Amino acid sequence: MTPRAHSQPLSHVRHQAGMSLIELMIAVAIGLALLAGLSSLYVSTSKARSEFNKTSEQVENGRFALQSITRDIEMAGFYGRSSLPVATTSYALSDPCATAPASMGFSTTPALTVPLPVYGPALASTAPACLPATLATTLPNMKAGAEVLTVSYVSGSTTATPDGNNYYLQRSGCETDSVSMVYSKTAGAFTLHNKAPSGSSVCSTSTSAELRQYVERSYYVATCDVCSGTGADTTPTLKVAEFVNGAIQVSSLVAGIEDVHYSYGEDLDNNGSPDCYVDNPSDVSAVPTACAAAAAAAVPPYTWTASATANWANVTAVRINLLSRNLDNTASWTDTRSYDLGRAAADGPYNDHYKRHVYGTVARIWNTGGLRENQ
Repeated sequence: MTPRAHSQPLSHVRHQAGMSLIELMIAVAIGLALLAGLSSLYVSTSKARSEFNKTSEQVENGRFALQSITRDIEMAGFYGRSSLPVATTSYALSDPCATAPASMGFSTTPALTVPLPVYGPALASTAPACLPATLATTLPNMKAGAEVLTVSYVSGSTTATPDGNNYYLQRSGCETDSVSMVYSKTAGAFTLHNKAPSGSSVCSTSTSAELRQYVERSYYVATCDVCSGTGADTTPTLKVAEFVNGAIQVSSLVAGIEDVHYSYGEDLDNNGSPDCYVDNPSDVSAVPTACAAAAAAAVPPYTWTASATANWANVTAVRINLLSRNLDNTASWTDTRSYDLGRAAADGPYNDHYKRHVYGTVARIWNTGGLRENQ
């Protein structure tokens, strides 16, 4: 029998043995369980992050749309450095498609006339021609029944020389000028003057009145962002038709805006503050009961007139409610909600997989209401 003097103990031999099949299977099972848990956590976190990004984008789009419209409403009706006298100014019903100076609302005969600060032309029986209901393609452009808000004003910054393409307004600061206002794009037409420097009351033939570029924008909702070509889509989009270089140019402003409703605050007692809100100042037959009562209580009583221009001229605030939609859908979500934008009928339910939210604000028309407050 061979001696075991140099052999290792039997206990040490046992320690060097490999894992048993049962131990290996238990280890694999534990590992798979941990891996499944981590995978589930990763998927859940990714979905949450994706939904958060979608919601953040929708919130940002809704707020930006409100800010853009509000900023223009607050500038609406600004037609020069000295503001327009309330009692001697007439307003012309705005035409968002007009490109000829004679039909854009500016006139000095027989009285000083300017375009309405705000106007909702889509509330008329037909949509403006420059905002077509369909394009030449198969995709629609302007959403059926969409409301349009047109704002008019001149830029807050002055221009030394007209560029020959855009239109400018020049307001006279001198009583000796033959007219009080010039609206043109031709440099030779701007011949009005200001007072002499240093607060003098004397008119200066060497000091020309400043020029301000005319701004006219019409906001509306389209059913597409890119409406033609290979990249055409069906994303609802807030678009703006802007008067630039003597023509109407349409561009996308904010994608994901599905609907916008405007209510117009009427100043019935001429103190600058809105006394009630109507959906359509042009429609005398649809004056809300509350507005009719407020008109009767005004001093002197306010008479709703069949003249659309007169009613629109008394708008001193605009209430804006818009519906913003996620740009990407959520498969696990079905939108069964209804959304109140201030109309008689709510929007929805849409029964699709997009999340939505309503955003709202009230914008003051300072260049109308502010002047009345200071009378």
